[in-house]
Amino acid sequence: MKLIAPIAITDSVLVASTLSESDSVDAPLWSPGAKTKGQRVRRPDHRVYECVAPHTAADVAADYPENNLAGTSAKWILVRPTNLYAAFDSVMSTASVGDGEVLSWTLTPVVRVDSVVLFGVRAASVRVRVTVGGVVKYDKTQGLRLRNCRSWSEWFTKPRSFRRDVSFTDLPMYRNAVIEIIVSWQGRQPEVGEVQLGRFDYLGQVQWEPSVRTVDYSKVETDVWGNTRFTPRRAVRVVEFDLFIANESVDEVLRLLTLAKSAPRAWLGTPLFGLLNLFGFVQDFQIVIRGPEGSFLNLQIQELT
Repeated sequence: MKLIAPIAITDSVLVASTLSESDSVDAPLWSPGAKTKGQRVRRPDHRVYECVAPHTAADVAADYPENNLAGTSAKWILVRPTNLYAAFDSVMSTASVGDGEVLSWTLTPVVRVDSVVLFGVRAASVRVRVTVGGVVKYDKTQGLRLRNCRSWSEWFTKPRSFRRDVSFTDLPMYRNAVIEIIVSWQGRQPEVGEVQLGRFDYLGQVQWEPSVRTVDYSKVETDVWGNTRFTPRRAVRVVEFDLFIANESVDEVLRLLTLAKSAPRAWLGTPLFGLLNLFGFVQDFQIVIRGPEGSFLNLQIQELT
């Protein structure tokens, strides 16, 4: 299993994209003056806010939306990140959506990274290219179409289905690398829920019989006359792994898991099964030092939507 702790994506890291922040896609840029309830504005922190209390704002820090989100006199609520930065906010449900058939970002991380992972993808292919000093050092494309057909009839008539996540964990680690992420979908607008960029740490070997269950937040209500109403809501995966880890790695694995409890991470169980790769947080873990031959880690990860 590989665990990826992401780096922060700031203005100095995200240097180019096919997306842009605009009044039509996100909201008008905030400016001083009278604000009405329901009015949405965009701030330089790449977030969109909505006014919940009419007021007149001055050009002072105390009146900025990001400083008026809490308390009984709060004037604003946070709606979402801008479309440009939505894929970097550690929330799967806020996705970046392309304005054409190609959605791309160009990133210049200030540290060495070897992994790019995308979750919540709606596209046909993802390409990652690494250049250093204008020279291409890495260029790989992964198709996302699933071809799980059982007959020729299904091959020609079954609606196409696609993987929702894709990972690249073999990037060359140059300090001055320029990384391009290119998401394509012919005839449609590609969409990405979350992008994680960083270096992976190896936790251990995933054993057979991992379990996957879901936590469904849908609501079923039955009234006194027996009429049942179903309200669909999101469902998230909870995956339980058993990993074999070397005894000399136990302390390092404990350190990594302790850090991972503070923020969501990308967890790559195995390339054989896509449902074992998820973006989420540690629900629980237990390390059992079995003996001189090695130790076992029981790990439960809950998906973040």
